[in-house]
Amino acid sequence: MREEALLLNAPDKRPAWSGEDEEFVQRVLNELDPLLREAFLLKYVEELSYEEMAALTGAGVSALKMRVKRACDKLRERWERIRDD
Repeated sequence: MREEALLLNAPDKRPAWSGEDEEFVQRVLNELDPLLREAFLLKYVEELSYEEMAALTGAGVSALKMRVKRACDKLRERWERIRDD
């Protein structure tokens, strides 16, 4: 929840991404468990509310929030590992 609040309050200054950056993000997303990937994409790409996600997937709101959190944790961990190399 804290991460979502930070994202919502973040300035809308998006860095220019290279094709290499997008390729990396796609590769890391593909490494996620399918349920985590689905929840992450519905929340941050499709910009659905948790209630909309629940209606679409049949999963509970609590489960979806946990999936999004786990997806963010895994993405962050992978990003930091690659960045530090």
